Amino acid sequence: MKLLLIAVVCLCGVNADKIIGGTAASNGQFPSMVFQEKSGSFFCGGTIISANRVLSAAHCEQNLIGLTVTAGTVTRNSGGVTIPVNGKVVHPQYNSNTIQNDIMILQLASSFSFISTIAAAPLQTTTPSAGTGITVAGWGDTNSGFIQNLPNDLQYVNVAVISTSECNARTSYNGDILAGMICMGNMAGGEDSCQGDSGGPAYIQGSATIAGITSWGYGCAQANQPGVYTDVAYYISWITSNM
Repeated sequence: MKLLLIAVVCLCGVNADKIIGGTAASNGQFPSMVFQEKSGSFFCGGTIISANRVLSAAHCEQNLIGLTVTAGTVTRNSGGVTIPVNGKVVHPQYNSNTIQNDIMILQLASSFSFISTIAAAPLQTTTPSAGTGITVAGWGDTNSGFIQNLPNDLQYVNVAVISTSECNARTSYNGDILAGMICMGNMAGGEDSCQGDSGGPAYIQGSATIAGITSWGYGCAQANQPGVYTDVAYYISWITSNM
């Protein structure tokens, strides 16, 4: 299994998500995209959903000391606006064994000022149907092998929604795709998220609307093993009640 954390937390036996087979993003292309750092060390992504709230994955949870988010840049080592995190709401039914309810909201110590490169993402309110185009973005691993390769430049890749029934039946998941999860990927392999992309956004392709949160999967970019994402629409009431 892959979860998408790196560096800060060891999730033994679980592989994190990265962008494989992607393209470097241009400045301002994904203005709601942020990255999280713990005492200056990168480990997860996230999505701005209001001026002082960021949506991410529960498995990215850290204590608040030294925790920051940065927006407004496509490079991890320069630019952007960094704000400390001073609160969090983790889904109370998050299960670290099944990775169900893998969703969290971060509260920021101050608010982002929205400009062309920093903006809040609209939330998808209905689960996208199979075949819907999806764009996944992140600074995660770009190498599906054992040697980690974290890019400095934000990467993105276009994939598609895969039905839960197909994902459970035709892949290695064999019933592991539970309520609140959604498969997004390419059954042929070669394009996927991976280690370090955890918590980041999966957008409806061609829009700024976030439909998924990068969560987990078996391997990275392998045939018949697409990425698994938290279904934003499934949790829309929980998200809005905690904003």
